[in-house]
Amino acid sequence: MKKNKLLLSNIVSLILGAVVTFIVVKNTGGKSSGTDNSANGGTQTLTIDGANMSKGGSSTGNLSAETINPFHLEQAGYQDGLNDPKGALDKANSIPGRDNRLAYLQSVFTAWGEKDGAAAADWVEANLKGMDKSDALFNIADGWAEKDPEAAALWFDANTNGTTREDAVWEILEAWGRKSPVKALAWADNLDAFTRSGVMDALAEGWAAKDPAAAAAAGKDLLQYDFGDEFLMNVAGQWASSDPKSAAAWANTLDSPDLRAVTHMEVGTEWGMSDPRAATSWIQSLPNEEDRSYAALGTALGWSEHDPGAALEWSVSAIDDEDTRQRVVEDVMLNWSTNDPNSAAKWLNDQPKGERHDEVLSTFSTAIIDIDPESAVTWAATISDPAQKTEHLTMLLDEWVAMDGKFARDWIRNSNLDEGLKTQFGGKKK
Repeated sequence: MKKNKLLLSNIVSLILGAVVTFIVVKNTGGKSSGTDNSANGGTQTLTIDGANMSKGGSSTGNLSAETINPFHLEQAGYQDGLNDPKGALDKANSIPGRDNRLAYLQSVFTAWGEKDGAAAADWVEANLKGMDKSDALFNIADGWAEKDPEAAALWFDANTNGTTREDAVWEILEAWGRKSPVKALAWADNLDAFTRSGVMDALAEGWAAKDPAAAAAAGKDLLQYDFGDEFLMNVAGQWASSDPKSAAAWANTLDSPDLRAVTHMEVGTEWGMSDPRAATSWIQSLPNEEDRSYAALGTALGWSEHDPGAALEWSVSAIDDEDTRQRVVEDVMLNWSTNDPNSAAKWLNDQPKGERHDEVLSTFSTAIIDIDPESAVTWAATISDPAQKTEHLTMLLDEWVAMDGKFARDWIRNSNLDEGLKTQFGGKKK
């Protein structure tokens, strides 16, 4: 999970975007080669010959460091892994660039796992160590599970442990769930409690991709376990990604209020990504207030994936629950200001002044005070209601001074904030 943060370039964009003129602050290798000199002094390059990667011959692309294509590498690695996996491992040593070699090798091991998973896994066990071993086994599990998930499950359960085992079993159960979910469920029942708890969402995803109604029915029998709620949440998300109306109708039948609420959020997230207007109509039809709040939260977050401004505008005008509304603003604005700070700043500046816009500014500035205090204070200073602005700035400045001490006081003292705030938090110039 990536932690949201505002990079330096984003900070500058946000501060400039606020168009606040009353705050004036004192502005306090390596080399790579795509060629390999051969024994006779010539130049040797790797090329793609048809779907395979080979040295010399006619080619559709020159795999020099300058022109190498990751997509072609993956294709070539997969084909070479099927045709001659051990030869492909030797060939990988000639690929320029570590990341390029890894992309090729991942496909080699995936294909080898699909072709002969046991032989591939045994070779890795005998020849690799550390992360190289773990990564290779993961890719083998991915390929092997597509060909024979049961055999893959038995081998990895017997021969691996720790995160290597858990990651492999996750991949296997996802594939097995698409192919023979009832058998996969029976096998998973014999896993230790810790591993089972961490991998059952994979089975839910695979099963729901094939037959969401059956996965949902099976999930109700798993609610006695600690992973039961998460299993059904994953089913809801998968189901809603292809048929949100049916998923929503099913979610509304759940007896547990908490589970029903979070599954509504999953449905809303997927529906918000595909058809947010239809999702907002569905929200209005829900009879339970908590269900509506969670559905609205999910819809807004899903909607924000492709149109954060529209998602925010709908949220501040249509979501009645203040906590839900503020969570949407915080999550969406943090993501937006990180990924596209100029557009986020423009949206904030273009909104009409008023109570709801002040709420957005207040919520957003509170969310970023410990990440980017200068921007937080700058945006808070644009709150239109004077009393609310002073109250909110007082809270933010108090927190900032507690965090950064002298730096914060110097910044405040050299700004054009209200003199009372400058005296309270910046102190007198020496």
